[in-house]
Amino acid sequence: MPKQGEIDYLRLSGEDGIQFARDKPFSAVDCGRTFQDLGIIFSVLPKPPARLLDLGVGTGWTSVFFGKRGYDVVGQDIAEDMIHQANINKARYDTPNVQFITTDYEHLHFESEFDCAVFYDSLHHAEDEKSALRAVYQALKPGGLCVTVEPGKGHATSIDSLKAVARFGVTERDMPPSLIIAGALEAGFKEYRVFHRFMEPVELPAHLFQVAHPILHWARTFYLSMKDSAPFRGWRRRRRFLRDVRHGNHIVVLFK
Repeated sequence: MPKQGEIDYLRLSGEDGIQFARDKPFSAVDCGRTFQDLGIIFSVLPKPPARLLDLGVGTGWTSVFFGKRGYDVVGQDIAEDMIHQANINKARYDTPNVQFITTDYEHLHFESEFDCAVFYDSLHHAEDEKSALRAVYQALKPGGLCVTVEPGKGHATSIDSLKAVARFGVTERDMPPSLIIAGALEAGFKEYRVFHRFMEPVELPAHLFQVAHPILHWARTFYLSMKDSAPFRGWRRRRRFLRDVRHGNHIVVLFK
């Protein structure tokens, strides 16, 4: 049973795995990208104080970050072992405004209690994402929003995912924006926005900043920026980005 795999995951990870999970995001190789995600999430969430539902929290590190920002946080996970570690992190980082509950996010019982909700790298573990989105829709107040940060097409067949399924029996699914948006609209969400995730650092050419006659400087800057710098490499990159929106790694914001 996949849900039993989620429940047993931490116990089967061993002491090193538990320590790694508890020390996230600092223990992760892609720590920098995680902070990029958090920057976007904080920019789209309502400003604190607000009540936030954090879903599939694992060891609770996201909830701790939200608590430090000033949100009143309820963090949820299906595994009691994870919630135990989450409470250790709550004490470790001194966040009394965070509480944790053990439950299944596909079967929540909240009704119009939260200003916002977050699935951070957790909705793709759902057996039925539509049930999870319906439960969160019910949990949000009118005008509330839900942020999802999930892996896109190809995640389920990646080497790491296949190893996790074989070893732990967990659910690893592709969860692209198109799937999230379809389930959200069916659940009742009225609007959505999609934000690009994982922007690589771009070094701008030094000669862009050389002093010149204002008009020549503007023309040269425009030409070189279009020609050389990564964010502006022409229409091909833009078309590729638009194609990727349906299937790639993106942050989706859903509005009730």
